[in-house]
Amino acid sequence: MTTVMIHHRVADYDAWKIEYDRIFEMPLSSEVQTYRIWRGQDNPGLVILEETYESREAAAGALNNPDLLPELAKAGVEMDSVRIDYVDLMEEGSH
Repeated sequence: MTTVMIHHRVADYDAWKIEYDRIFEMPLSSEVQTYRIWRGQDNPGLVILEETYESREAAAGALNNPDLLPELAKAGVEMDSVRIDYVDLMEEGSH
C-alpha cells in the first residue's frame, strides 16, 4: 500500500469539499482506497489530504491523469500550492 499526502490551498473550503466529493465519485478516484482530510487551524484555506492506494504506480497513475487538473482548478485549488508526497507509515501509537 502507498499513502499520498497532498498539501494545497483552496479559495473556499466549502466549495472545494463539494467538488472533492463529486470528483471522488468519478472514475478519476477509483484507485483511492481510503482518504482523510485535514484543514489548517490557522489557515482554513490549507487542505491536506491523505489518500491510500494499492501501489505507488496506482497512485501516480491516478494523480497524473490529465483529466484531473481541470477538475482541481474547478474545485478552487490554487495550483501553484500543490505538493504531493508519497510516504510509508513507519510507526503508529497512542497514549
